[in-house]
Parts: sequence; C-alpha cells; structure tokens
Amino acid sequence: MAVKWTDDQQRVIDSRGGNLLVSAAAGSGKTAVLVERIIQMISHGEHPLSIDQLLVMTFTNAAAAEMRERIGAAIDRKLAEEPENEHLWLQAALVPQAQITTIDSFCLNLIRNHYHGLDIDPGFRIGDEGELSLLRADVMEEMLEEQYQKGEQSFLDFVEQFGRGKSDGRIEELTLQAWNFAQSHPWPMEWVAECRAEFLQEDLEQMEGAPWFRFLFYDLGLQMEELTEQMEEALEVCREENGPLAYEPMIQNDCRNLRQVKEAAAAGDYGQIYESLSSITFDRLASIRSKEVDPEKKAFVSACRDRAKKAAAKCRDLYAAQPPEEMARTVKESGRGLLALLDLVEEFDRWYTEKKRDRNVVDFNDLEHMALEILWEEGTESDSDSSDGSADHYAGGSTHPSSGGFARRSARRPSAVAEELSRQYEEILVDEYQDSNSVQEMLIKAISRERHGHPNVFMVGDVKQSIYRFRLARPELFLEKYETYGSSSPYRKIELHQNFRSRDTVLDSVNQVFFKIMTKSLGGIRYTQEAALHPGAVFVPQEGAGTPTELLMADTGNEALKALDEEAMDYTAKELEARMIAGRIRQLTDEKQGLMVWDKEKNAYRRARFSDIVILLRSLSGWSEIFVNVLMNEGIPAYAQTKTGYFNTVEVETILSLLAVIDNPIQDIPLAAVMKSPITGMTDEEMAWLAAAGKKQAANFGDRGIYGAWRMWLQGEGRDRVPDHIRPSMDEKLEKLWKLLSELRREAEYLPVHQLMEQVYDRSGYYDYVSAMSGGETRKANLDMLAEKAAAYEATSYKGLFHFIRYIEKLKRYNTDFGEASSVDEQADTVRIMSIHKSKGLEFPVVFLAGMGKRFNKQDAYAPILMDPDLGLGADWMDLDRRLRMPTLKKQAIRRRMELEAMGEELRVLYVAMTRAKEKLILTAADRSLASKLEKWENIPFNQGQVPYTILSTAGSFLDWILMSLPCAGIEAREIPISSLVSHEVRRQAVRRSAREDLLNLDLEQTYSQETKEALERELGYVYPYEGDTKLYAMLSVSELKKQGQIGQEEEEIGRAQWNMHEEESPKEEKSQEEQGPAVRPAFAPGGAVRGTAYHRALELLPFERAAGASGPGGLKEILDEMTAGGLLSQEERKLVYPANLWRLVKSPLGERLARAEAEGRLHREQQFMIGIPASRLRRGNSEELVLIQGVIDAYLEEKDGLVLIDYKTDRIPEGEDAGEFLLKRYRFQVDCYRMALEQVTGKKVKEALIYSVERQEEILC
Repeated sequence: MAVKWTDDQQRVIDSRGGNLLVSAAAGSGKTAVLVERIIQMISHGEHPLSIDQLLVMTFTNAAAAEMRERIGAAIDRKLAEEPENEHLWLQAALVPQAQITTIDSFCLNLIRNHYHGLDIDPGFRIGDEGELSLLRADVMEEMLEEQYQKGEQSFLDFVEQFGRGKSDGRIEELTLQAWNFAQSHPWPMEWVAECRAEFLQEDLEQMEGAPWFRFLFYDLGLQMEELTEQMEEALEVCREENGPLAYEPMIQNDCRNLRQVKEAAAAGDYGQIYESLSSITFDRLASIRSKEVDPEKKAFVSACRDRAKKAAAKCRDLYAAQPPEEMARTVKESGRGLLALLDLVEEFDRWYTEKKRDRNVVDFNDLEHMALEILWEEGTESDSDSSDGSADHYAGGSTHPSSGGFARRSARRPSAVAEELSRQYEEILVDEYQDSNSVQEMLIKAISRERHGHPNVFMVGDVKQSIYRFRLARPELFLEKYETYGSSSPYRKIELHQNFRSRDTVLDSVNQVFFKIMTKSLGGIRYTQEAALHPGAVFVPQEGAGTPTELLMADTGNEALKALDEEAMDYTAKELEARMIAGRIRQLTDEKQGLMVWDKEKNAYRRARFSDIVILLRSLSGWSEIFVNVLMNEGIPAYAQTKTGYFNTVEVETILSLLAVIDNPIQDIPLAAVMKSPITGMTDEEMAWLAAAGKKQAANFGDRGIYGAWRMWLQGEGRDRVPDHIRPSMDEKLEKLWKLLSELRREAEYLPVHQLMEQVYDRSGYYDYVSAMSGGETRKANLDMLAEKAAAYEATSYKGLFHFIRYIEKLKRYNTDFGEASSVDEQADTVRIMSIHKSKGLEFPVVFLAGMGKRFNKQDAYAPILMDPDLGLGADWMDLDRRLRMPTLKKQAIRRRMELEAMGEELRVLYVAMTRAKEKLILTAADRSLASKLEKWENIPFNQGQVPYTILSTAGSFLDWILMSLPCAGIEAREIPISSLVSHEVRRQAVRRSAREDLLNLDLEQTYSQETKEALERELGYVYPYEGDTKLYAMLSVSELKKQGQIGQEEEEIGRAQWNMHEEESPKEEKSQEEQGPAVRPAFAPGGAVRGTAYHRALELLPFERAAGASGPGGLKEILDEMTAGGLLSQEERKLVYPANLWRLVKSPLGERLARAEAEGRLHREQQFMIGIPASRLRRGNSEELVLIQGVIDAYLEEKDGLVLIDYKTDRIPEGEDAGEFLLKRYRFQVDCYRMALEQVTGKKVKEALIYSVERQEEILC
C-alpha cells in the first residue's frame, strides 16, 4: 500500500532547484522522506538521475548502512511494479557503490583517488585510536623535553603559571586541548594565528572591536533589556488599583539606571559600561503599612526588584570589575602565557605530523583536512573578495553579535578537483545537518554549485536535537540558514513538525514545557507553534493507555531520613530515586492493572513488560550501577551497558597484572595481585608469612620487596620461620607460579602479544576459572575482547609486550575505555538503562527520565585557560613574583559564553530525552532542597509566554526548568513521601533494635552452662574501645573547626558583616566619603566574606613603617592607591578598604610596634602552620589521638623576650557588649592553637597573644 505523505513531507520530496533546509522535528519521519526523495529523483521524470550523481552524507556508518538498505529495498519495490525498467535495474546495480557515506569515508575515498597532490604515501592507513593516543603522548614528551633544553623564558613562565605539581600533566592537557580545538577549524594553524593576533592588540579601542567584546556588548544589552522590561512591568503594577504606589519613584529610578547600562552596551563603549554599572544603585523601597495595598501586588514588585538587583550585581561583578585602562592592561599581559601556549600548539602539530608521516598513518582529523587541501587551493586577494564561493568568512566565522566569530578572510578558491566533483553531483544530501562543524561545511561548499548560481544542497536535521557540542558541532550553521531561508527557491526552508512516534499526551507535555523554556536567547531557537510537535500517529482508544506525563519528586532532606540510624542514613539520593522508580515500574507492569501499550507485532494492546521500559540518564557514571543494584534487589531485571569500567573489571586487571609481571617481575603491586588471584591462590596469612620470611634475609640479596622474598623462599631461606601447617601449601603455590612465569617469560621473547595471551589463558587456567564465576559469560567476553585488542595492537606501529603494557596504560590515562563486553540478549525482558546521548534516534514505549535533580556540569568553564572557537583564548592575569592571580575581562566573557552555550546544549538534551517516549513519559528527581525549589520557581514572570533569559540562565538542573514551566497542563506533578521509600528499612531497624533489647535483657542465670553464661556476658558486654577514634578526622583546618562549632565564626567568613563599623566620623580635615566610610550599606555592598578578605589582604601587604609617617588617612589612601596600581590589591579589594579604619591601627600602640618591627626585620606575616592536637582538646571525647590542624597566622613580632602573636578580626560586635569578652569567648581556643603552632614552628616562647578588633579599634590580650 502506498505511503500517504503529509503536505509538508510531499513538498520536501518534490522540491527541486536550489538549496533546501528541512527542519525535521523528532519522530517526523525524516529518513523515510529523504529515501523517498532520492527514489523520486532516480525514477521519475523524463530524464531521471542516476544514483551515482547524488552524494548522500551521514554521520555514522550505521546510518549510512540503513540508508543504503532502505534505498535498495525501495528500488526493489519499484522494480516489482516496473520489471522492464532498465534504468531501475541499473540503479539497483549501482546502489552498493553509490556515494551513501559518512563524511570520513567520503574524505578517505577522495584522498585515495587524489593522493598525488598531497605529501603522503598512497599506502597510508588510519591509525588505531589507542596507537594514536600513545603516539601523541610520546610526541608530547619529546617536544616538552626539547623545550626545557632550550629554556626559553616564555615557555618557562608558561609552565610556572599553568603547571601543576612536579609533572607536566597540566601543560600536556592544555596543549592537547588547544590543538584539538584548532582541529575543528578548516585551517587549524590559521585559527592559531587569529588567536595570536588578538593578543597583539595595543589599546582598548582595538579590543572593543574583538569578537569577545562584541559578545560582551550583546549579552549585557540583552540582560539589561529584559531587566528593564521586568521593572517596567513592576512599575505598571505599582500604578494599578491597590498597587504599591509608594514604590513608584524607586522603580522609576531603577528603570533609568538599567536603561543607561543598556545604552552603553548598545554604543559598544566599555568606558560607559564600567561607569554605569559601577554607579548603579537600588534605593531602599519605601515602607508601606496601608492595608489597602494588595499584598500579592506588593510581593510581585518586591520579587521583580530583588531579581533585578541580583542580576545587575552579577553583571557588575562579571563585566565591571576593573576600570578600562587596568582591564586592557591585564588582558594584554595575560596574553603572554597564551602566546607561549599557541607556540606549543604549533610545535606539537609539526612534531605529530612528522611522526605520523614516518609511520605512514593518519587520523580522522587528517582525513578532513587533507580533503580540504585537495578541494581548495591558494588564490589571490581578489578571489576572497568575490562572491563565487571562495573561502571567505568561512563557516563558524559568523560575526553575529551573539557568536562574535573571527572575521577570517582566507584567499582560497575551489580547486580543479572540486570543480570536477561539482559537475558530477547533481545534488548533495546531508543528514543530521545540525551536527555539522566548520570543516564539514567547507567540504560541502567546495563541491556544491552555489558559486555558479545553482545551489544544490539538501540539508535535513533538527537544531533542537543538536547535542554534540563536546565534539565541537556548530548548530549555528543550521540556525543561520534557518533564520535566512524563506519559503521559495533558491534558498528554501520547509518544516516537518508532525510526530508519528508518540501519543498526544507525551507530545502535549513536551510542547507545554518547551513553549516556556526554549528561547532564541538560550536554546538558539524559539519554540513556537511552527517548531512544536503535532500528533501524527493514530492510537486506537483503550482504557489504561495514554495516561498523562508524570513528574515524581522526592525530598531527600526530609525528616524521615533522620529516623534511621547512622549506617542507614547512607541512603543516597540516587538510591532513593531508584526505589521510587522501582515502585512505579511494578505498578506499570502489574498483570491486572498495569499500563496498556500497543504491540505492533500482535496489532493489539497488552500490559507493559520490563522490556518496554528504558531509564534515561544524563550520564551513566556514578548512576547506572546504583540503579541496576536497586532494581535487581527489588526483583526487577535491569541492565546498563556502559562505555567505561572495562579496565577495572577484576578479570582484566588480573591478566594485565600477570602480563606486567611477565615483562618485569620486580613490581610489587602487580606481583601481589597475581599471587592473591586464583592463578596462584595465596591467602592473606600466607602473603604475610612470605613477607615476614623475606624481611630478615633481604639484606643478603639484591632484591627486596615481594619478588625478593619470593626468590629467597625458593632458595630455602626463611622457611623455618613459617608454621609447619602453612609451609607445604606455600611451597606448592610459589613453585607453581615460578614455573608458569619462567615459561611465559621465555615465550614472550618471540610470541606476538595476542598469542602470548592465549598461552596465559590456557596455562594459568584463569579463563576457565572466570567462566565458572558469577557473570561468567561476560567475564569470558571481557578476556576475549582483551585478546582482540592485543591482536589489533600488533597491527600498529608499536610492537612487543613492553609497549603493549604501556599502550594500555595510556588508554587508561586518556580515558580510552571500551566498556564491559555485553552478554545480554537484546530481546530479554529487562529494563534497560542508557544515557540520553545513546538513546538519540531511538524510541521506547515507556521512558523514565531520571536524575532530573542532578546539577549541570559547568566544570569546563572554570578551567585555567578557556577556549572558544569564535572568541579565542582567555586566561587569568598573573603576577609570578607576587603570586597574584585574577580573571581578566576576556576570560569572564568567554566563561559566560561557555556557560550559556552549555546550558543551551542541556536544553536540547532535555528535548531529546523527552521525545524518546511513545506511550508514557515519567520524569523523576530527588533533591534535598525540594521545598525551597518549589517555592523559588512558583511565581516567576513570563515574557511573551516564555521564561526570561535572565531567569532561565540561572537554572542549575533539568528539574529547575521543569518547575519553571509548571503548572503545565500536560504534566501531573507529585511528591513521593520519603517514608514510603524507606519504610522497609525502618521496619528492619525496628526488628534489630527489638532483638538487641531482648538479648540485653536476657536472664543469664537461666543458662545451663557456666561457660555459656560467661561467653554471653563477654559478647553482650563488649564495647570497642576505640569506637570514638573511628569518627575522628585525620586533619582539619581552622575554618573547618569554625564550621563545626569548635571555635567561633568570624563574620568575614560567613557573610553577615554590617557596615556601621565605618559610621564614626573622621577628623574634620578628612572629608572624603572614602576616608570617612559610608553611612549606610550600599545596595550592592559585597558580603562580609569579600570585605574581610580585602582587609586581611591590605594588612598583609601594608608598609607599616611608611604608613606611620603618612599625613593622616589621606596619606594612607595614597599608599593604598599605589598598592592597587601595582597589582598588590585589586580594584574591588581597594573599594572595600577604608583608610580611616587602617589609620586608627597605624597610630595605635600596636601599630607603632608593627612599624618598628618591620623596620628592623622582625615582622612576619601570613605564617602557615600544621600541628597535631589531641582530640580531647578539640572536645572530641577523651581520646588522645592526634588530629592535624592547619591554618595561617595573620602576623607575629620577634622581641627580645619572646614572640608577640597578632590576629586581626573584623566581626561586628553587638552594641553594648564588651569587645574583649565577645572576641575571647569566640576565639580563645583558636588563638591557643596559633600559640602552640608558632612555638613549635619557631622553637621560641610566645610571650603575648593579641586580637585586634578592626571595628572597635581595640587590641585584646589573650
């Protein structure tokens, strides 16, 4: 029966002439439409095309194979209708050789046919990923060794800035990361050159034209625009009947301030941005006591204003931390280290290319770049200025303000090969276009006919499903065309929005959520009716089917958990969520009342089975094992296939240990592993006796450790020390292992590794042993996989056992894991657990989207060096001499861009996950602060039906976004009581407690034997004498002691500082606001933590001797300003330190002592220490176990008769309280720790310990 296509699908099939972009929503049948389009092109019309005139590009081999199979089947159906059609018979014959291929395969074929234009041997091969990882590691090691030998200062400074510890691991990581980043660009070293050019810009005006600055202006302007709109809405509410009209003047002022910042961003003037953001203030709202004011309206206005204040404060901290001149200086200076990194990238690329050429291997990056080298040739400057398809502003170089890409102009033009291919291919069809990158875009551009005025590229995909940012996919390529293509040729766009997969209940919930949270500002595309999913599948009505989407939540901060004992409180949120899911699965699969699902094979409804259910997780790591265990314990079969964990399986680790010992037996850890394994079978006691026997005799032999003890044993040394009943067993085991190892070591000299591994499996008997273990089939499969990897290794440029062991170690180091071998039948009735990425393109009757409360991973945005394909590189400014570091504005802009792009990706990942379900979608989350989240997202404003950008971008998890979209007509949300999830554990503990009480109350006089009575008394009365010590920390910092209440908390650390400490008037001659200190706390005053840190920093660096000679607070202000100009204090720190307060310390008796000590070299500041203190002194019971305490002493003086210890405190002391009593009560123990530490470190007596109160200007003797 002929397929009935929708109108939109038919338009896609029939459209000819020009570029066509098809935005195909999830489940819209895009593959079927693409196949039908190809069939129509090669079978219809007066002059149908031949399939070899089409180039079909996909992203995976599986997709290419499926496409080829579908096209072949469609041609066979046509032939059944037209058996005399010779053209169709020819097409059927051409299908196996047709260019239906992945991009990598296309490039490989191109290189094989045109290698003569490249500097490469035609016999090249694609390197194994493990081999290439090892080669990169070798290249990096050799290259860095040469760099150290050269000893260039720029390289050494870079290592000093970004190195970590005693290894070059961090330097290697950064170099490889930057090199990989460059590889995603058509001409990698040109991207490196662009990055370098940015750091050679001399002044602010040049910087303001840079891509990263354009992004800054765009982002800030967008935020200010939204905040202004929200405040204007609040202003309207103020003016409504019963509105808080008294707030109107303040809200109007807020709107003016926000508009000023917006205008500064629109003008592209950083100086204006700095001034407007730095000076922005939010006046205190007027007090309203009138009962006529609607409390809801008042609360709405207050909430809008609070959000605006927080958002504006965040913008100020992010984009106005430094004045323009200082900002430009720090950005330029930070470039020195980055220039050194770019040098390393170029050098590494050169070395790596040479090493690959020597081995005649290429990697997948090489395939694409070699293909570009064949398709593009050097042209003239006029070539790049033409509009004939030259490599001008190549893809990824968009200058749209939101992307701010490099405006690169490469003087290249398509080559003769490109022209030939352009004539050959009547149409280029690209599947999954949303996952293309800049390199692939340039490949397509080279062979298309667009430059000749005949665009001929068909692109199909869904930007809402672009989830491969970690592979450097560029969804903006799709978006650029989506925004510019129209409804007619030659650049046409067609949307397929009917979903033929899911029930309307599933689609309704997806639409309702994404209407509100997928915006152009964050997701790249606004989710409108045109982009929404429309039901296309027809489901026969059935009771018990088609139930609404559910949101199940558990509050893991619930009181119910506190009812459990300490051991049971180890229940993690993941376990509780898995229990919640298990309970719902049992309901769904109930034979009488379970969910009804449609069975295609039976063409009828049936109850849901375990195999209908999939649990999707953002990441399997740390989740899948817990979920599998919980479900299995609940009687629900479950399976998760991961891509990691292979090397950590016991069987693989054991064989790798044996191979390591064959290569070199003098390795204690692998040798002990082999001895303890079933291969040898040594017990713990036997291992201990072996070590004891060898210890005394070790001096007589050259070998020490386990191998030395083993040799001595075999030579008869030390056996007399071992008990007679143990010795024979040890003799047998150790001699057997020696014989096995000797034979295998001899064979390792000539056997290939995979053949040696076969001997290891056979002679050790370990292969048969693991087969009989639990999960034996999987374990055997893991060992078979290891043998296969050994055979693959032998085909690389590395040979021998030593290099194989090293090869495996590099795979472990670079996380090139394989995942455990799978032995589970795909048709088994089991719940499957998989990652969202793995599920893309698949569909399942019932989907649990779990782990919704897991926080987004923003780790990449906090790396030491940030990288962006459009904005370049960003790093902290550093002063190596003074060990100072601060983020530059450029790094802040790149971080903001990375965070926003990462969140846009998370939004698309959520869309992919929610659209996998056919019949039922259930969202689950466990969160310890669920109640506060529900309250936080309950009443948020909407902008044209969508959550504002400034609110969307504050989400920390999928759950936050879902809660923002509630109430949602398509989702039934409910909280599952924790008590129901842990009730069985509560019952179990009750039984245990009852049994224990029965034992404790046992009448021992009723026993029939004195021996039994004594044994019971002994067992029941036993208390482990060191129970308290098991709960001790090995080490604590002073700040941790504060958190645990052992000593008082300084308000500079907990952020509750008050600002009235500056209210006292300064002398009349010092009138400036700064010298006096503010009368009230500013609207954006930083918390006490920042202020306290600023004062401690100033006191750490203040030149007391010079300050003592200053002419009052004004003179001290000049000193502080000089410290700031010299980079000792940041601008933010400087703003928080008031000269009047420090002046009082300088002119106090203590200040005079500090000045004299500094002049004579007796002043020491920021003294770090670590000491051991008995736990009993930390109020941790009576134990005398030592606990290490670490901290930093603010300052101490050396005087003739001892030391003077000084500790600065910035606490607010309540009015009416004595400063001495207040501070001593809080800090006497802390100062005592400092006293003990200082005496231990210096060997001198502390004669005096002082606390100085910055607020009260008092010194207190401890």
